[in-house]
Amino acid sequence: MPDYPPVSVVIPYSEQYTPAWMLEEATASVAAQAVETELLVVEGDDGPAAARNEGLDRASHRHVAFLDADDTWHDDKLTRQLDAMRVADAGLCVEGAPRTMDDFVYDVFVGEHTDLMSSVLVDTARVGATFDIDLERGEDLLYVLTAATQAGVCLRQGLFTHREHADSVTARGMAAEEYLAQSKRFAYRVSERVPEAQPYLSIYYTQLYTDIGRAYAADGDARRARAYFLRALRIGLHPYTLAALARTYLPF
Repeated sequence: MPDYPPVSVVIPYSEQYTPAWMLEEATASVAAQAVETELLVVEGDDGPAAARNEGLDRASHRHVAFLDADDTWHDDKLTRQLDAMRVADAGLCVEGAPRTMDDFVYDVFVGEHTDLMSSVLVDTARVGATFDIDLERGEDLLYVLTAATQAGVCLRQGLFTHREHADSVTARGMAAEEYLAQSKRFAYRVSERVPEAQPYLSIYYTQLYTDIGRAYAADGDARRARAYFLRALRIGLHPYTLAALARTYLPF
């Protein structure tokens, strides 16, 4: 059996958003790992980014994993990731099917490969990134993109179980204009810190303006919906926008 290094495990927690029984199940899934772990449950009253940064500061071990309090790990999660990181010589391992770095950056930034935080295992000796506390959206993806491009990434499937519930942070939603402002801020930070993502900025903004247009259309605000759809179309005739327009204006 390989000699696995110990892992510090950071769980941001706020009783406002996650019931205690879910936290108990999350910590039990950490205890079930066949790797020595240091468990750090960090109160997340200032948001998950601040809690994760505190966990990074408090971690005693070089390898740090993150787990959301409403998710659970599969029993072999850490051993599979540590094996993969050793073979790939990577500083980050997350959930997903193997792919190139270019495809990974694309899928995380503008695709649908976004439910990653509870799978993150990082070698902090090779990754110096922290979580951006000024972002209310996308701080987890910015961290993953930064870490992956700094130190390489390996991917393994079937690492954890994601569980939604009515009071979770992801279930709260955001007003359209707030969502727009936070999304623009996220894109700006990505363009600053992850040069590999810059070729996909036009796609990102096309999708963003399309989503805002759909939100206003659903609220019955035809004028604002039309304005944002036009913004998206001025960037390019992306299939994402064309499909949204068809669903919005040609329902059948």
